Amino acid sequence: MSPALSSSPPAAARASRAPEPQKPSEPPLMPDQPFRNGRPEPVQRAAKFDAPVPIERKLKNGARVLIVPNHSVPLVAVEVRLLHGVDAVPIAKAGLAELVADAVLEGTRKRSAEQLARDIEDIAAHLTSSAGNESTAVHLNCLSEQLPKGLDILADVVTQPAFRPADVERVRTLRLARLLQKQANIGQLAADEARRLMYGADHPLGQPDSGTPAIVQKIQRREIAAQHKAWWVPNDSVIAVAGDVDPDEAMKLLERAFASWRPRPMPELELPPPRPAGKRFISLVEKPSATQSQVWVVGPLFPARDPDAVPLEIANNVLGGVFTSRLNLNLREKHGYSYGVFSALQLGRLSGNFRAQGGIIAKSTVPAAAEYEKEIAAFASGDMTEDELRRARDTYIRTLPSQLETSDAVASAMANLVVLGRPLDYYKTLPDRAQALTREQVVDVVKKWVKPESWPVVIVGPVGDARAELEKLGFGPVEKAAVPP
Repeated sequence: MSPALSSSPPAAARASRAPEPQKPSEPPLMPDQPFRNGRPEPVQRAAKFDAPVPIERKLKNGARVLIVPNHSVPLVAVEVRLLHGVDAVPIAKAGLAELVADAVLEGTRKRSAEQLARDIEDIAAHLTSSAGNESTAVHLNCLSEQLPKGLDILADVVTQPAFRPADVERVRTLRLARLLQKQANIGQLAADEARRLMYGADHPLGQPDSGTPAIVQKIQRREIAAQHKAWWVPNDSVIAVAGDVDPDEAMKLLERAFASWRPRPMPELELPPPRPAGKRFISLVEKPSATQSQVWVVGPLFPARDPDAVPLEIANNVLGGVFTSRLNLNLREKHGYSYGVFSALQLGRLSGNFRAQGGIIAKSTVPAAAEYEKEIAAFASGDMTEDELRRARDTYIRTLPSQLETSDAVASAMANLVVLGRPLDYYKTLPDRAQALTREQVVDVVKKWVKPESWPVVIVGPVGDARAELEKLGFGPVEKAAVPP
């Protein structure tokens, strides 16, 4: 290589160069301190969680108000919760409750859809609405200094929606697009089939909660307006306020914002009872194009206010309530059949149900269903150690703060207490009630309610030739379920 191109200095230059000064040694990243040589002491007892109990008031129009002041950040969450939802929809109009909830955000009598969006943006607020099985929520989050303007918008949306034809059609188009996507989602198809099995085709909750394309396409604007007029009334509602507010000032603002919202008589609502447990069977929804299957085990339970709710919720942490529960350790960690299998209690105002569910690699559907049975049957027999119960209860208690860590979560949780018929000090007393439960009490509740021998199994996926293998599992006959059009 030519000297001009060499990257190294000549030898003479290297020899005459002064030695570089030594850099002072840097301190170690981790100082040598004695406490670092041992394991930390285990936490003996978690810090006590002091859950809020709301201040209860009532507006002149009859709406209940629950207020939880918290001045830690300058934000306020306000949730108007109507105490009916999908349950108040005629069977032939499945999806109507969600259409109403979508359409109220598309403009009011004094605000077009564009103006409503601008007004929300101008105060940096967030406004949402949704319909559930037994309630409908409109939720506002805003800066506390913008609460008067935020409540004006919230009240306008709740009480004066315009349901302009163009806005309704836009909402319908979006809803139809979601429903078309849903037909390819095997998890949602399994959820719809589980609803049908739990409640029956003659019950509003036995229908797909978002309806079907055929039904949604036919719902008229006047039916949306009539549903809103019938069920969005102050005498069947609760308003929950959480965050940086003074209770007296909040009441003044609410009275002013909702002054025009007048109580009205409500329609009679008579619902058939949910289906009781009966002979076991497998309900099969064939989806040949799917690469996975959904396997669900579902069964009837009790309303949320039942005293057995807390012990069974704790026990469920042993079976499938957390990542380290039995179902997931078996089907994911041991066998590799799934990315995750869990179980949960879904408890409502009038009834409840149990669901164990997960996505399964298609070729493993049959052995996975057998492992579901193995774990749920062992659980139902009362097979639970003191150590399992301790960990399940600790998890249950220690995760409570995360359920109430924001003003949005607190407002929704307080409103939900009213929906479910639970006492307002429910969260305040929950840790002590959970801690007092013994293994015998928890096991007795599990044996009382968990009845896998009479609970149906839902399978959605490319079962094909494996149908005969499913019949050999002993879960009863395999019945083909029709997917609604």
